[in-house]
Amino acid sequence: MRNPFQTPFAAVFTNEVLLNTKRVAPYALMILFCANAILWWGRGPAVGLGWATNSEYYIQRNMGGFSFILGLPIFTGIMMGDIVLRDFRLGVDPLIFSKPVSRASYLLGKFLGAFFVLVCCQSVFAITLFLLQWVPFSGMVVLPVRVIPYFKHFFMIVVLSHLALAAIYFAAATLTRSAKVVYGLAACFYPGYIAYQLLWLKDAPKIFNILFDPLGFNVGEGGLMKNPWVLTADAINKTVVSYSLDQYANRASNIILSGLLLFIVYWRFRIDPQERSSEHFTMLTLSEAPRAIAYSAPSYD
Repeated sequence: MRNPFQTPFAAVFTNEVLLNTKRVAPYALMILFCANAILWWGRGPAVGLGWATNSEYYIQRNMGGFSFILGLPIFTGIMMGDIVLRDFRLGVDPLIFSKPVSRASYLLGKFLGAFFVLVCCQSVFAITLFLLQWVPFSGMVVLPVRVIPYFKHFFMIVVLSHLALAAIYFAAATLTRSAKVVYGLAACFYPGYIAYQLLWLKDAPKIFNILFDPLGFNVGEGGLMKNPWVLTADAINKTVVSYSLDQYANRASNIILSGLLLFIVYWRFRIDPQERSSEHFTMLTLSEAPRAIAYSAPSYD
């Protein structure tokens, strides 16, 4: 039986992870996410309103805000935009494809390796909030230590939402071979998504809200984040957040969308570099110069 850790896919995946450990961007994101988790924990509405900082509702609320407000969709584009372009830009693609690496192993390894690093960066936010349960703070309500809600809401709200976004950025960059396209998509995400919500998705049939809202804010009763202002602090602290079938269907649609995009990338991806416009050359044929003929002048003696 073949060792799964010694396959071409595993080699590409591991190499992508190792390459990202040498970049500055992942560590900068980790510091930013950790700092924001501390800020939201100590300066958020929980202290003033009596909400427990480790209540299930407040955990879900923080994950929803982290997934959208902090600029995470843009950071996803930065992390996922040039993972294939980098190999072609550095000229190492002939070396890679000279090995027994199939297109499927290469593309899936690159995508999952980069997405794994992205999730590791994102998880710093959830891990920081989890560890802050043991930090005393005057006036803060804290329930008994809990673990599962942090993992559940992080996976449902953050990971699955950005899986679809990562696949979109990856497909755009790989098929166009242009990082500018990806960065343009990332820069236009917020105005584009807000316009998409207000102009079409808000009044669209329910099935479209379920299938075509990658962040899932409109799915279920009040979306992934309910309105807390009509509830008392005690009711919020006792709330057990569960996901409806519509919300599970929305998350499943993100997985299906990601798979379809990766299949399109596999189908359209070419190992050879993009064709360039051919230049027209004028062919010159040079003939040998005629040999000099010896000539002697007549003598007049």
